[in-house]
Amino acid sequence: MIEEQPQTHNGAASEPSQQVQEDLNKLIGTGLGMAQEQLEDQGAFLPAALMVNNDGEVRMVAVSPANDDEDIDAETMITDLYTVLAEQKDNHRAVAVVSDVHLPDENTDAIFVASEHSEGIAIAAVQSYSQQEDGSWTFADPAWEGADRSVWED
Repeated sequence: MIEEQPQTHNGAASEPSQQVQEDLNKLIGTGLGMAQEQLEDQGAFLPAALMVNNDGEVRMVAVSPANDDEDIDAETMITDLYTVLAEQKDNHRAVAVVSDVHLPDENTDAIFVASEHSEGIAIAAVQSYSQQEDGSWTFADPAWEGADRSVWED
């Protein structure tokens, strides 16, 4: 899955280890699949996080919206997810945060999966989507881009 040269924490391109590639591919693939399923079943999805613990097991992390009576503040939820992941970073070796974003240049929405590994690699996948007139969903091929490190910052 990882096709672009990810950036290490010092900005230099390097070839990630097989373990790093497998961890990030697993997180990105799971994150995209999870968001696609929620879109198809519910028509929307809330931000969530995934992590690969030190034993290689993938787990999901979710936070509750601040107040169910008002509009959901996705940005606050994403911040809360990163806080939880950073607090628990010694318990896992890779993380990903899955969120819904708007791409103004393309006038479409997309699934955004920002992943990072404790070894210093950070990469994101952006997958635009749309709902067709018959109610079905169409998902484009993911685009890859560099991502910021938020859990294992220097």
